[in-house]
Amino acid sequence: MFKKFCLYTLLACLVVSKTYAGFTIFPMAVDFEENSRKRSQTLNIMNSSNELQTYRVNLVQYKQNEQGKFEEVESMPNSAKDFLVFSPKQFTLKPGKTQAIRVARKGLGNMADGESVTHLVVREVEMPRVKKATEEGEEDTLSVSVKVLQAIGIPVTILKGKDLYAKTEVESAKIKDGKVEVVLNRLGNISSRVKLIVKDEKGTEIGRTDNVRIYLPNTKRTVSVSLKKDVTTKPTTLVLEDGLTGKEILQTSISK
Repeated sequence: MFKKFCLYTLLACLVVSKTYAGFTIFPMAVDFEENSRKRSQTLNIMNSSNELQTYRVNLVQYKQNEQGKFEEVESMPNSAKDFLVFSPKQFTLKPGKTQAIRVARKGLGNMADGESVTHLVVREVEMPRVKKATEEGEEDTLSVSVKVLQAIGIPVTILKGKDLYAKTEVESAKIKDGKVEVVLNRLGNISSRVKLIVKDEKGTEIGRTDNVRIYLPNTKRTVSVSLKKDVTTKPTTLVLEDGLTGKEILQTSISK
């Protein structure tokens, strides 16, 4: 019997839907509010590969650093993990088929006021495959394979209490290594969700980064906005939009 090696790539982000090498998931964010009657929501996973694929689902805690990267942690003070249930935990899909994952929140009686977050992680699973003996005297063995398996973390957020608000400001925006480096500050008492749009002196959009989120307890995040490949004009203005509503928050000049 051979040992199987697997490489997981975690992609945690906030978008309406996303397609990776092996599967499509939508939506990629789940939000619950204490006073809402909506106690459950559905995620949909579609096998966009041409092979039979198994997926495993679980809840994981991640801590975000100022560059937006995530590190798995055992616990965190604003975790929503104990207030969520989901089903199924594992399933297998034929190519082109879709599976619904139901996510529901429990009662919030002992949850602290504010924002609580965890990530629902969907992973591809490489199931053992037996290679049948072809000649007399041979033994059946497990095949050896090395495969890059995708794993996507979907943020699940619960809001409880009053006077909760998100506020984001731009500390700086400057051109660096052919990109626009933006330093954001979170001033609200819940996570910030914004879009960054770079424009030239004529007001034409030449770069964009959507789905930027600053999680509690972080108050700062640095984001690099790449410019379009065919751009010949210089970036002059940064526009900040609300990540949920698309409403403009502010505009600021970009430093050279």
